Amino acid sequence: MKKTILSVLFVITLTSHIFCQELHFVPDFVFGNRSLTYKHMIRYTIHPKISVDNLTLFDAGYEDDSNNIYFIRNNMSYALTKSIKANSAIGIKNPGAFGTLSLTYNFKQPDFSLSYSAGSTYQNGFSFEQSLVVGYSPNLGGELFGYIHLLATGNLSNKGYIRGLQQFKIGVQQNQLATGWAVNLDQFNNARKKLENMGLFFTYNF
Repeated sequence: MKKTILSVLFVITLTSHIFCQELHFVPDFVFGNRSLTYKHMIRYTIHPKISVDNLTLFDAGYEDDSNNIYFIRNNMSYALTKSIKANSAIGIKNPGAFGTLSLTYNFKQPDFSLSYSAGSTYQNGFSFEQSLVVGYSPNLGGELFGYIHLLATGNLSNKGYIRGLQQFKIGVQQNQLATGWAVNLDQFNNARKKLENMGLFFTYNF
């Protein structure tokens, strides 16, 4: 647990020091009943049609390191149209390295956003991977907004449902800071192994 926290702090310090002037950086913490979860998204636009991003997640159990979860993905996207992007990604996650080719559809309104991705991932064999991200932020008065966020992913192969996760957050946002209640659910190996974590979240948009 201590090593994981130090790793998280190192990643935050390094990315903030190098990229704080150039990148869209969104760190996120969940202080749950089972574990501490740290996640961030860093996105940089190289060209109106080309962007790169890094998604990093560490989930460290308070007492049992055997259930620690890690995910690091580096992705490059090319805008085919205003709403559709082609993606190529490499990274590492339980249980090892992976590569992904996918397409993403994005829909955005002032208080609502939706992103759906589908493609093929190779990690000890090929799988069909889908992900859905939905955000809703209604104005509650003045500078206070509601904050509802859903992330769901799933990997299917000829072996079945090999990996899935769902992360749901509900709370309030004022200026760059959002806080409230979070539920993280993880499934492995046809859902024979399931993990859940519920608690307070803090998200900051730099």
